[in-house]
Amino acid sequence: MECKQAYVAGIDDPSGFYREASPVHLSFSCVLHGVEPVALDRPFNYLELGWGPDLAASALAAANPQGRFYAIDCRPAQMQCAREPTQVAEPDKLCVLEYSVAEVAARLTELPPMDFIALRGLYSRAGAGQPQCIVDLISRCLKPGGIVWLNYDAMPGWSPSLPLQRLIRERACSDGPATHKQMSAAREMVQQLQAAGASFFDGNPNLQYQLDSLRQEEGGYLAQACLSEGWTAFYHADVARVMAGAKMDYVGPADLAQAFPRLYLTPQQQQLLATVDDPILRETVKDYLCNTSWRSDIYLRGVRRMTSSRRELWLRQLGLSLTSLPDSLTLDLELSIGMVKADPRFYEPVLNALVRRPHSLVELAEIPALFPLRLEDIGQMAALLTASGQAGVHFLGAGELPVAPVPRLAAAQSDAIIMRYASAGRTLHKR
Repeated sequence: MECKQAYVAGIDDPSGFYREASPVHLSFSCVLHGVEPVALDRPFNYLELGWGPDLAASALAAANPQGRFYAIDCRPAQMQCAREPTQVAEPDKLCVLEYSVAEVAARLTELPPMDFIALRGLYSRAGAGQPQCIVDLISRCLKPGGIVWLNYDAMPGWSPSLPLQRLIRERACSDGPATHKQMSAAREMVQQLQAAGASFFDGNPNLQYQLDSLRQEEGGYLAQACLSEGWTAFYHADVARVMAGAKMDYVGPADLAQAFPRLYLTPQQQQLLATVDDPILRETVKDYLCNTSWRSDIYLRGVRRMTSSRRELWLRQLGLSLTSLPDSLTLDLELSIGMVKADPRFYEPVLNALVRRPHSLVELAEIPALFPLRLEDIGQMAALLTASGQAGVHFLGAGELPVAPVPRLAAAQSDAIIMRYASAGRTLHKR
């Protein structure tokens, strides 16, 4: 896959930290879905492809001293942007390389076997036939039992936006290579068409999310989606079958809230879904029920389904701590699936306990007010609090490891690195 197919020169990806990229998050998600995760109380290797202009790899390397991280991007500008963050983590824990996916899959031999591979948006930009390069890379680099975090623009949700994408591309590329200025011109044309009462917009209410993105963002993500030569929106069925070529099995969504369909599907929709036996077709039907336009998925090479007792054993190894200030805690959980009102009978005792100190899930289950909830129920509460950004899970064994780089990362975040992003008008955010 050529770099020019995957990225628009001169327009950066939006900066940010995606919690789904965390090894802890990915292993916890596997536990929720009932499959054996990657253990984090021992050394592991992690590969991030298309890492972009942010601190994700450095943050992960600093927070996971037992891991060795490899960040690969084909853009020289991103490599230059990476130099400052790499000084934050231990030098031997983070390796930054300038390669394309095709180069990694075909020629790069010095990479060790990986426990985790993360592809953030790259799959949708790979171009016709080029996802095979990604499959070849996974086949070559991922250990048995290893986890892949794969996200991409999805169908059928993107289908109403395809004509809008074409309009943006025609306008932004009409005077040569696309730039931020050209994206602004495309944005202005779309607004003029709306003001003129163009029927296309009146007949497509599902366009609103893309129109809001076009108005609000600098043009980074939407520009890459609309202007990358190789961009494609995929159906889950096609991706799952391609991934099967690398002996990868679909585990479930990396978005923790989406692990609980009863929260966002009606009883009738749940009943319909239960009648579909084929797993690929069932997931495709769910995409039609939800009009999915973005998938953030976990695949695993060699899935091992857990018994209920084995799953409980893993839940006993998990802890939960606050990631928000006590004054900002709320029972109105803002999730990707919409707003969910948490039951105060159970969530208030959990939050009150976490305000005092971090707790293991077992300790939380022993709170009298939570009787007779099972440890599985506590795990769901931990997942939703994490998905709302108010708390975070951790593996108790991994939490005992030294984290010497973390203070240096915290200092760097309040120093020149963050200031450089702020001065460029970029936003560090969670997704």
